[in-house]
Amino acid sequence: MADKKDDKKKAPEAPVAGEEGEPKKKSKLLFFVMIAVGALILIGGSVGATLFFTGFFDPKPVVAETAGEQGEGGKAEGEKGEGGEKDVPGGTDKDAAEVPEKEKFEATYKPIERDFTVNVPNSKKFAQFRVAYKTFYGTEIVDRVTKHQIAVEAAIFNTAGQFGEEEMVAVEGRARMATALRDAMNDVLIRNEDFGGIEEVMFTAFVFQ
Repeated sequence: MADKKDDKKKAPEAPVAGEEGEPKKKSKLLFFVMIAVGALILIGGSVGATLFFTGFFDPKPVVAETAGEQGEGGKAEGEKGEGGEKDVPGGTDKDAAEVPEKEKFEATYKPIERDFTVNVPNSKKFAQFRVAYKTFYGTEIVDRVTKHQIAVEAAIFNTAGQFGEEEMVAVEGRARMATALRDAMNDVLIRNEDFGGIEEVMFTAFVFQ
């Protein structure tokens, strides 16, 4: 009888709190971790495939030109320009932006085959002269001067007519006059061909009387 009473008194042991919850929590945590890893793998694969098909992993071309070669090329180009703006003899900023993409030739001298006669301002005298010009761009500039010969000759007349007696009889004055003629001829070529190219104008004959 005592045993039966003891059996009744002993209640069934209750499960420890948390023992069943912990496996469930661990299972859920593992599930989310697997989802996150799978998402990272999917994203990484997508990015890698995109880079592959866009040529990101293709070998880059090797630049053959070295710094030394560039320096030599720059030096050679700089040596071609003589006087005036760089690489544009006797030119302006507009000339420099529109230099023909070709190497300059050696100096070419070309006379304008005609006499120029102008009245001297504020004087009863007149001047008669002939001119020639120099260019570093060969027959290209010569052809352009010939093409626009009427406009070039008109510019020479108009410019020479602005110089007075004192300037025409002095060496320095005639030098300034020659420079003004060069600029006038270049201006005609720039307006019509977008490039001047005349380095110098010189008098081959000059009579003042």
